[in-house]
Amino acid sequence: MRIQDSLRPRVLRDGSPEERDVRFVAGCDVAFDRTNGRGVGAVVVVAYPSLEVVERVTCEAPVTFPYVPGLLSFRETPVLVEALERVRQAPDIVMVDGHGYAHPRRFGYACHLGLMLEVPTIGVAKSRLIGAAGAVRGRRGSRADVVDGGEVVGSMLRTRQGVRSIYVSIGHRIGLAAAERWALACSRGYRLPEPTRLADRLAGEAKRRMLEATLEMIVEQRAGEAGRWEWVAADGEIVFRHELEPMLTHYGCSVDVTNPADGELLDVMLIDGADRARGERLAVTAIDVLERTDGDDKLLAIPVNQEPPSPAKLDALRGQIWDWYVRHEKPVRGWGGADAARELIRSCRARVIEEGVAV
Repeated sequence: MRIQDSLRPRVLRDGSPEERDVRFVAGCDVAFDRTNGRGVGAVVVVAYPSLEVVERVTCEAPVTFPYVPGLLSFRETPVLVEALERVRQAPDIVMVDGHGYAHPRRFGYACHLGLMLEVPTIGVAKSRLIGAAGAVRGRRGSRADVVDGGEVVGSMLRTRQGVRSIYVSIGHRIGLAAAERWALACSRGYRLPEPTRLADRLAGEAKRRMLEATLEMIVEQRAGEAGRWEWVAADGEIVFRHELEPMLTHYGCSVDVTNPADGELLDVMLIDGADRARGERLAVTAIDVLERTDGDDKLLAIPVNQEPPSPAKLDALRGQIWDWYVRHEKPVRGWGGADAARELIRSCRARVIEEGVAV
């Protein structure tokens, strides 16, 4: 709260970007995987005035700040800034799915992000955070002030006949009237302006892909450890099976996803520098799959919230793993990629649901 109070005086609450000066508008949104403490930042850049999409960027990152009403920028901004840093086409206006000046301390999410970017920024929210407003009736463009403590902090704005109003507030370097004008100019038949509507959809899609690639695994044997160890779910223990040359990665299996090819829990090779213990459970993200001719495919994964290896390092590791399987005369077909890994997990889960199998 002290940080917000100290930054509030720097917010510029006037300005009116002219249409001739605006070529690109960005919409921003964040979706969360609360179970694993991750967020997906999504940015969609559209051309103005056509509103055609010119760039879509997503980024996954750990979320370390808790959900606290009024302090959402501290939770959402880090992952979103990382996504914005990957955008090639710099926007002339940024729209945020959240509030700006319409905030208890007059420093909401849109203000915080606007100051960081120094770009005209607008808060576009679906619900009211503070203040009171009269009913908005009439055609597209109808509006009403949102008033808090005797001060106009934002507005209710109708972007389409017959739908609920949105809540508009300034973020930085723009006045309220101009913010409303740009929210309307970027609306095309939906309640939300296109930039934030598309960013919301992109964030949801990215979160779904992230969750599809996520599963819980149990470590059966550690990287560099000789011997083949195996998790016996029925007994709740890991047992030694036979001698085996050490593997390059930690090796284990999913705790609840069965591969119908062999009826066994789905195998996982874990890229991780941590010294894991046998029997340790952790959430991982699948980044590739080693496809085998017998269908006993092996996922290649990293711990959630860990950055994947560089492309060069990953290629080298794939080659070493491939050589290990060939050397041990285990039938392999090739590496399938991240999409194939997600599809394998999805199909295995769907098979379990279809057959009504409890794992």
